[in-house]
Amino acid sequence: MTQKLQLEKVNTIIAEVIRWASYCNNISAIALVGSWARGTARTDSDIDLMFLTPDPSYFKSDRAWIDEIDWKSFGCDVVAWEDKDYGLVWSCHIYLTDETEIEFSFGHFSWASVNPIDAGTLSVVSNGCRILYDPEGLLSQLLKYI
Repeated sequence: MTQKLQLEKVNTIIAEVIRWASYCNNISAIALVGSWARGTARTDSDIDLMFLTPDPSYFKSDRAWIDEIDWKSFGCDVVAWEDKDYGLVWSCHIYLTDETEIEFSFGHFSWASVNPIDAGTLSVVSNGCRILYDPEGLLSQLLKYI
């Protein structure tokens, strides 16, 4: 797949994730982080998404949210997922039938706090962060600080 086609696919995936998140009462902000946010992604790069929520554990205890995303809208389905903990956030790595990997990271609002800023947060945001959804300005405030 060419870089242009891959970018179109990533944008389609992001649009579907934002559509899903807009119906969730407990998602306050979403950012694309990592290589896709920096503009340095390769065709095999995973898609890294950061979600701010009042209760990150909700998404760990109830996996119905995975099925609420319309994977078929971009020609895929979920074949597996795996959780990892990273201190202030935990991630669900989702693997799709076309070998795309999407990392959904969930953190409390405090992840975006600038008083003081967490070293892990600073590292993630400094290495590429594009705000996708931020009606309360949580991520905007963080990016202004960085």
